[in-house]
Amino acid sequence: MKEISTREKISNYIKRNPKSRIYSISDFSRFGTYDSVRKALSRLEIEGRLIRVSRGFYKSQEFNILVNEEVASDPDQFARAYAESYGWKIAPHKETALNMLGLSTQVQNVFQYVSDGPYRTVSLNDGRKIEFRHRTIREISKLSYKEAALLEALKTLGKERISPDVRSRILRRFSKKELEALRKRVQKSRKWIYEEICRLIERSENSVSHR
Repeated sequence: MKEISTREKISNYIKRNPKSRIYSISDFSRFGTYDSVRKALSRLEIEGRLIRVSRGFYKSQEFNILVNEEVASDPDQFARAYAESYGWKIAPHKETALNMLGLSTQVQNVFQYVSDGPYRTVSLNDGRKIEFRHRTIREISKLSYKEAALLEALKTLGKERISPDVRSRILRRFSKKELEALRKRVQKSRKWIYEEICRLIERSENSVSHR
């Protein structure tokens, strides 16, 4: 029986995953030696099966025939894949957090994240940049990625900028159950943030009772 090559193993693996997924070289380590994986990835890139997002990171080719161009990689997926490859805990920061939760429509070229790893800026092949800012992130260490994004977004806006419209937008993305779980985890956070989570829960309850 013919042995399956490293290239075929990688090809079969990426077929089973979403086209938007971003891979690091280490994701394919089970399929062969480091050199054989690098050669296989290079071959798949030449064949147009994979595109390189940044040094050492790849995604499936995803062509949109409606606009006649390659679908751009998702910066957030790249940031998470990059952080995972180094074992870092990260969370969206400032405008990136606001964009993720639909609280801003500002077009970004630099995507910022707080991280327990070192400060680092990584360039994507399309010119966009991912910036990791080192910070002791004890406050969000026990939060899910989505919860941490909300906490960072609230801190970015500040107490005075939390308007009824902002709360409505947040409630489109967080259920009452999710907010109640978050409230338990942010009891030691800033007082106004804890109070804001309580206010969001109350507003969620009121919206349900008026349906």
